[in-house]
Order: sequence, then C-alpha cells, then structure tokens
Amino acid sequence: MDKKLKTHDGWDEYRNKRIYRAKKNIGFWRSIGFGVFSSYSQAMQGMVVTWLLFFYTNFCGLSAVEGASIFAIGRVIDAFTTLLAGNISDKFYKFKIGRRFGRRHFFIFLAAPASLLAITQWVPDMNYLYYLLTYLFTNMFLSFLEIPYDTLSNEMTKDYNQRTKLSTSRMVFAGAFAPVIQWVIAQMFKMWPKSSPIPYITAQTIFSAGAFVLILITYFTTWEHFVTKEEAAIEASHAQQHKNVWHLFVAAVKNYLSTFKIKAFRIHLLIFGSSYLAASVWGTVFAYYIIDVMGLSSSTAAYLSMFSLVSIPVTIIAGWAITKISPRALYMFAYLPILVACAATAAIAFIRPPHVIIWLSITCFLYNIGQYILWFIPWNVFPFLPDIDTVVTGENRSGVFASVMMFIMQTFIALGTIIVGLLLDASGFIQSKTGTLTQPTSAKLTIISIISIVVGILIIIAMLGAFKFKVTRQSSEVINTEVARLRAGGKMSETKPEVKAVITDLSGVPFDDIKVWHK
Repeated sequence: MDKKLKTHDGWDEYRNKRIYRAKKNIGFWRSIGFGVFSSYSQAMQGMVVTWLLFFYTNFCGLSAVEGASIFAIGRVIDAFTTLLAGNISDKFYKFKIGRRFGRRHFFIFLAAPASLLAITQWVPDMNYLYYLLTYLFTNMFLSFLEIPYDTLSNEMTKDYNQRTKLSTSRMVFAGAFAPVIQWVIAQMFKMWPKSSPIPYITAQTIFSAGAFVLILITYFTTWEHFVTKEEAAIEASHAQQHKNVWHLFVAAVKNYLSTFKIKAFRIHLLIFGSSYLAASVWGTVFAYYIIDVMGLSSSTAAYLSMFSLVSIPVTIIAGWAITKISPRALYMFAYLPILVACAATAAIAFIRPPHVIIWLSITCFLYNIGQYILWFIPWNVFPFLPDIDTVVTGENRSGVFASVMMFIMQTFIALGTIIVGLLLDASGFIQSKTGTLTQPTSAKLTIISIISIVVGILIIIAMLGAFKFKVTRQSSEVINTEVARLRAGGKMSETKPEVKAVITDLSGVPFDDIKVWHK
C-alpha cells in the first residue's frame, strides 16, 4: 500500500517546536529570561553614549567634528539596515530556515556572537576609517538583531499585565546593567593612569563576554508566534511582487512610512524621540561636564553615572504604577526631576558650592529617576501600538513598528552625539591623544549650556507630546477584543459606537473607512 508522502514545508513539521510553544502564564523566572537580553544593547551601546566621543577626542586624535561625523555617517548607512530588519524578520517565515529556527529566534541567537564585535571600537590610535567601520558594523548588527527581540512581548502574550511584566523586566535589567557598566569602568580607571586607553577596551571585553551568555538564556526561555498557512495566505494576498532589490527596498520604506498613519504611534514617537535625544545629549556631554568643567576625574564621572542604579526600584514602581494610572499621567512624574537636574548642573558649575560631590550626586539621582521613567513607558506601551495598526490593516506588523522604533532610537542617540560634537568644536574644544587637556572658557560655557538648556528644551517637547497621548489599559483591551471579534468573523456593522470612537481616536483613521474586515 502506498504511503502518503510527507510535505517538508516547515508548517507541519516545525509548528510544535519549543520556540513556538506558548506558556499559559509568564512567571517571575520567565520574565527574567526575557529581560536579560537587555545585556545585548548595553554591551553594544552602554559605553558608547558616555565615553565613545570622549575616547575619540582624547585617545584617538580625532576632533569633535570628526568624531561626530562617524556617528552621522554610520547612522545614515545603518538606516538601511534598520529599515529592512523588521520587514525581513516579519517575512522570514517564508523561508524554511525561518520556519525551522523562528523568524525572531534565528536572529536572537545570532546576537550572542555579534556582541563581541563591540570590542573593536575601543582600539586606540587607529585611523579615521577604522573607527568609522567599527562603529558602522557594530550598530548595523545592533539594529538588525535587536529588532526581532522587540517584537516578542507583542507575540508572547496579549494580556496587559503580562506584557507589563515583560516590559518591566526588560527595563529593570537595562537599568541594572547601566550602573554595573559604569562601576566596572570606574575600577578600570583606578587600575590604569588617566592617560591610558586600556580601561576602555578591557571593560568592553567584560561586557561583551557577559552578554554572550545572557542572550542565550533569552533564546531558550522565550517563544514567538507561529505563522500558520492561513495567516500566510492572507498576507500573500496583500503583498506585491517586486522586480529587484531596489523595488523591495522602496516597498519596505513605504511600509514603514505607513506606520505614521497611526495617530497614537506618531505621538508616541515624538515623546520617545525627544526623550532619547535628551538622554543622548546628557550622556554624551556628562563626562566633559565632570572632567573639563568641574575639574574632577574620569573615575568620578563613572561613579556619578552609577546613580542609574535607581532605575531598578524606579522601574519596578513604574511597572506597578502603569497598571493603576495612564501612561500620560506617569509621564508627568518624570519631567520635573529632569528639569530640576538641568537647572542644577548650571547652578553648580557657576556657584561652585562646598561639598560639590554631594550636590552633583543629588543632581544625578534626580536626573536618573526621571530618565528611567521616560525610558520605561515607551517600551511598555509599544506592544499595544501594533494592535491598533492590526485593526486598520488586518496584519501583525510588530516587526515593522519595532524597526521604526529602533530607527528613531538609534538615530536620536547618534544625533545627540553629533549635536554635542558640533557644538564642542565650534566652541574651540581641543582634542588630544594622551588624555584630557585644560579647555578654554568658551568650551566650558558651551558644555554647561548643552547639559542644562538643550536637554531641558528637549524634555519640554516630550512633555507637550505626553499631554496628547491616550493609550491606556482600557483602550488596549477594547482594541484587542474588537480584533478578536473581527477575526472570528464578526461584522463591522455590529461594532459598538463607543468602540468605533476609541479606534478612530487612537488610529486617526475613521472607523467607517477601514475596509480590511469587510467580507
């Protein structure tokens, strides 16, 4: 008797793999397994914001403008990677390798060895091209491999509280790694003289090796959504055929630009972008402020940066608070301490009060309280934004939305460094290959202005955006309930008026103009 030939298409044979088997409840250890992937971005970027431009201008002989140009050029080229990464991850299931190893987990696994690449950025006294290429490739890998991870909280659960648990774990670990990085590099500064570049590469080697192990923990403790044949057929019906890579890229860009049609996402990006730009500017200029303006040591700058340790209790409290109050209300608790810290940096620099370390410690404490609330909220609400898009498009485009988020984050981190570099060079800042020099008064005044006025203005812009942000736990539940009803065959004509109002308000698209659910 003839046996039925099994089709090796990956749907029948791979759908029960571990990476697709969802757990009913996301507990404490599971959320930790998810959260420790934050070590990847910290390994790749943890030293970059505070120390890389400083390293370029003090140990590589680059001017502030040359250093800033590396960030600018790298960002432009990296933009292509960022724009394609989410789309590639979303569509990777179309290949057998993507179905076998996961359209998300395949890239998460690759992040482990990629974390070692960051070490190459900290080799001293090389040429401009070397620093450009090492920065470029490090950031391309960061963007390409972290975006699939960003989609997991959307795919692992639809429950608001469990998503909050995942986001809280992620931000707690991101916050915990930050002071560890600064503590380690402070110890390195103690072991070698001020004029030595060795502390930087030694510290980076430690961080990259640790991230290698932690990334694998995330790989083995998380899961992702399995794309069924039925879902693939629906997506294929919406897809267009592209003749070459250029047409594919143009189509991908159009896909990303379409995310801006979602009103809540536009407001979200305004808040997110302004917050990250402010953090990047502060982080980049902070070492210059402590060393060149206040006349303190590099190790002091590192120790003061360790006040990011407050992120652990702050993030835990914020994770609890966001289940009780709206994200918009929680944002307001973040702005005041940051604005106070901005004013304090200028006051301390001009007044030079006694016990200056105590005053600087209080300033850093206040800044980090506000900063980590601002970082927590966008990543907590992000999983709910693709759900709004699903109502409009009928698709799960979480990878596309994650790409746009990563693009904004990476762009604004680089832009912050570029702004600082350009302003420093214009102020007459002096570069070196042997450590720090005494800087002119014009450079010191520029540094003070950047850390107080520029950062303060950016936070005010974020505040204005937060006033208009309306995503809440209740509205998210309305969206998900309606999507489930429509997917089950429910008619749009049966949608309640109050549900229509929520969808229209959050998406910016009149409910009656949505056609995807019409039978």
